[in-house]
Amino acid sequence: MRTLKTILLFFSLFAITSCTIYDNNVEGEADTVYTSTITIRSNDFEHEDDFISVAEYGWDNLDEEMVDHGMVLGYIRFEGTTAWQALPFSVPFENDLVNLRFFFDINNFSLVIEGEVAGNNEDNADLFNRDQLRVVAIPPSVIVKAKGIDYRNYNQVAELYEIKNL
Repeated sequence: MRTLKTILLFFSLFAITSCTIYDNNVEGEADTVYTSTITIRSNDFEHEDDFISVAEYGWDNLDEEMVDHGMVLGYIRFEGTTAWQALPFSVPFENDLVNLRFFFDINNFSLVIEGEVAGNNEDNADLFNRDQLRVVAIPPSVIVKAKGIDYRNYNQVAELYEIKNL
């Protein structure tokens, strides 16, 4: 049993070290981990109703295989800080609680701001103006499933998949 674990660990490490990481809009193979960093602008958001605003960022690295079987992660770094926070993320703001989450589909990654107080859409969008959004798309062929991996921890994900900070 110990030999089997050693062999599996060896092949897992080989798979991790053989993946190539590219930034957005770069063609890659099935084992490519894609990343993109987007500067959020308050005018990116369209108001869906009195509580929800959505910013759509087209991203052609999200194909059917990635959407159905891969892993897509979102992180935010607030202006003037160095730490990446995993999405979804909640921020208390004045008399509101603002929730930042995301959804994705083929060729699209959308950032969603949802407040609990009606009519705060513009103020809530201004809250994230000039912050950084980091999207990471990991194809199913290179997803590492092991005890102790915290995919909400950007630093751990970046180290595991050898993502270079931009």
